[in-house]
Amino acid sequence: MTASTEESGQRADQKLDDIVRDADDYYNNLRRKHVSDTRLDVAVVSLVVWFASFAVLGLTSILIFGYVISSIVLPFLVAIVVGAGAGLATYVIRQRRGFKFAELGALLNKMKQGGVSSEDGLHLMDAMHQARLVARKRKMDSAFEYGVLAFALVALTGQSAAIGALAGVIVYLYFRFEALREYEREEGRYEDSKKDLLHSL
Repeated sequence: MTASTEESGQRADQKLDDIVRDADDYYNNLRRKHVSDTRLDVAVVSLVVWFASFAVLGLTSILIFGYVISSIVLPFLVAIVVGAGAGLATYVIRQRRGFKFAELGALLNKMKQGGVSSEDGLHLMDAMHQARLVARKRKMDSAFEYGVLAFALVALTGQSAAIGALAGVIVYLYFRFEALREYEREEGRYEDSKKDLLHSL
């Protein structure tokens, strides 16, 4: 074995170690964010659905029965049940989406045990790429949810649906832009790392 071959092998091993370290950090970060984002999603969806349900049911009840306390209490309680149901459904959906990170976690566990090849490194990078796609979809969903929440809060406090809609659109566009920018930045790193690994083989 020549010195250049040894040097090339060491460079490839070092690159693999770097990729595993980056992937491990990314995976742990994804798991933490998934837990906190799921809690936030459940709270936001429950609140918005409760507010919308109470507004519709309460207004309908007032129109039918007139403004009496009993005509508000039942819609309030029904809206709580509807909001809680929406929150539970959101939790289940988000948990299922979290399972899409499982392939990345399984590959990481395999690579941490040692005896991995450059091909495993490429598989790991592809798994990270798929996880980034899921994370981007998640952030796009969150951008929409934040927009809806901004609309509800501004419309409620400012008593103007038009201003609420404008606030909702601005918030949505901002978070959407940030999600796409972060994805493009990470995608650039992914392409650069993949090229470096291929050159080191």
